[in-house]
Amino acid sequence: MTFGQKLSALRRGRGYSQEQLAEAVHVSRQAVSKWESEAAMPDTDNVLQLSRLFGVSTDYLLREDWEEDRPLSAGASQGKGVEQEEHWPLTMMLLVAAEALALFWQLMGSLVYQNHLIPLLGMTVHILAIVCFEAIFQRHRREDGAREQRRWFYRVSVWLTALFPCSFVLRFFWALYPWPASSLVVAASPLLLYLPLCLAVTLLLRRPSADKGPACS
Repeated sequence: MTFGQKLSALRRGRGYSQEQLAEAVHVSRQAVSKWESEAAMPDTDNVLQLSRLFGVSTDYLLREDWEEDRPLSAGASQGKGVEQEEHWPLTMMLLVAAEALALFWQLMGSLVYQNHLIPLLGMTVHILAIVCFEAIFQRHRREDGAREQRRWFYRVSVWLTALFPCSFVLRFFWALYPWPASSLVVAASPLLLYLPLCLAVTLLLRRPSADKGPACS
């Protein structure tokens, strides 16, 4: 089997589309298509990434007379994939729970206790949760599905974190606004900024093309 045939068989065996494989190794879908059609060959770094991703040796990928490697390594590769799948949901569940709790205390502090310090402390929790997630992501960014999990995290996080920053921005805006404004408009304006902002970020992060790398040959 040629390199392109082996790559196509490995990809289909894992249930990947060309687009999903491209995202996993940080190249374009067109690059994967060229590799499988043998219009181009991946560079050394990409061969190593493919080797790790599918749990096969580089000799198996590159040598046409090497046919026995994949069955010996598939189990180890699948076991690693299971560990990764278990890792990400737990990490995001804990961080999203921390953000949800922070939002609850921000609402309580603002609406019930009338204490501006509590919302500021809540924002600190939001920032720490995002920093922690990014630190973990940078260590595991080459794992299967890591970038999709990242998009999912930020799609949820924007709804949990953006309300009070929007409120602070609008508070300064109305303080500097030179003309009288209805109290109803002032009260509703944070939502008028918050909802379109969250919807825009959510829709933007649904596009997988945002994280794809340039084409490689």
